[in-house]
Amino acid sequence: MHRNWEEQVQAVSAESDALNSELESNHNQMRFLGDFARQFNGEMSFAEGINVGLEALWHLPEIDSVAVLLGEDELGPFRYVGIRGVDDPFAFLGKECPFPLWGTLAHALVHRPALGELDCLSINNILSEGKPLPEEFPWLPAQGSLLVVPLRGRGRTIGSVILYSKRTGAYQDENRERFLYAIVGYMERALLETRIHEQSVRWVRHLVSLQLLTRTMARIDSVEGMLHVLREESADMFGVVSVHLFLHSANTATNEYATFRLYSGPHISQPEDRFVRSPDLRQLLSWVMEAEQPLFIDPLETIQSPDALYYRENGHGVLAPVLGTQKTGGGVLLLLVPATARPFDEDDLIVVRTIANSVSVAMGHRKLTSLADPTLV
Repeated sequence: MHRNWEEQVQAVSAESDALNSELESNHNQMRFLGDFARQFNGEMSFAEGINVGLEALWHLPEIDSVAVLLGEDELGPFRYVGIRGVDDPFAFLGKECPFPLWGTLAHALVHRPALGELDCLSINNILSEGKPLPEEFPWLPAQGSLLVVPLRGRGRTIGSVILYSKRTGAYQDENRERFLYAIVGYMERALLETRIHEQSVRWVRHLVSLQLLTRTMARIDSVEGMLHVLREESADMFGVVSVHLFLHSANTATNEYATFRLYSGPHISQPEDRFVRSPDLRQLLSWVMEAEQPLFIDPLETIQSPDALYYRENGHGVLAPVLGTQKTGGGVLLLLVPATARPFDEDDLIVVRTIANSVSVAMGHRKLTSLADPTLV
C-alpha cells in the first residue's frame, strides 16, 4: 500500500514536471514570437524582412541551415533570396533553385493540406528516405531532417522556406513543428505587407520619374543624350539598371531575323555584351518589334525563344517595343537588372511601356544625331 502511494506521488510529480516544462516551453515560444513580430515595421524593406526572418530561424536550436526561395508561380522558377548556415552562401544567392516536378520542393508547393493540417512537408531522415536528391538542394547534407514550408499570398505560391537540421527526426515533435510553422507564417504575412508597401512607394516614385522623363525627352537631340536620360530615370525607378536601345535597320535581305542598330551605355560587362549581341536575342527582338508586345527575359537562362517566354510573368530583363512612325523605323528597348535585384514583373509593364513610348516620341519629334557609329546586331 505504501509503495503504491509512493508510485502515485512519483507519477503525479512527473506529470506536474512535464506540465511545467510544457508551460515554460509555450511561454518561451510566445515570448519569442512577440519579440520576432516587433522586429517588423512599416519602414522595413522586403530584403530586410527576409534577413530578419532568416536570422530568427537560424538561431533556433533545431535549425542548422535555412534558405528562402521566392518566385511568382507554383511552377517556378524559384531563386535563392537568402540563406544561412552554409559554407558559401554567395554561391546560391540570386541563383535559380533546381525544380524537378517530381522533387521535394514541387511536392510541398502543389500539396493542399486538409482542414486543420499544417501546410508543410517534413522529411524525418534524409538518408533513409532517399530524398531530397543531392541535385535538388546542392548545399544540403546527405543526412539529417528537413522541413519545407511554402510561402503563399494573394491566392498563389510566392516561394518557400527550407529548414534543415543535422539531427534525424528534428521536426517530429508536433508542438515544435507548429511553433516553426507559426514563425514562417508571420514572416509570410510581414513580407506580403512589406511588398504591398514597397509597391505603393514604387508607384509614386515611378509617377514622378515618368513626368520628368516625358518633359526631358522632348528636348533631346542625340542618341547619347537620350540613353543618358533613360539610364538616370530608369535607375531612379528600378535601381541599378542597364539600358540598351535596338533600332530597326533596313539591312535585312540576307538575315532570317531583322537587323538592328545597337546603342548601349558605357562600361558594359562582358557577359552582358555577349548577351545583347547573341543570335537568340535577335530572334526575340524581331518578335517583340513585329508583335508590339513586351517580353520578360533572363540572360542566365539557356532557352531564349518567344514560345518559351511568352507566358513568363517576370524576369531580370524586359524587352519593350519602340513603335515606329512614318519618319522613323521601330525598335526595341531592353532594360536589364542584376541577378540579385528584384526582377521586373507585370506591375512594371505600364512604366516600361511608357519609357519605350517616350523614346518613340523623342525620335518622332526630331532626327537624333549620334557621336559614335552604332553596332549592327
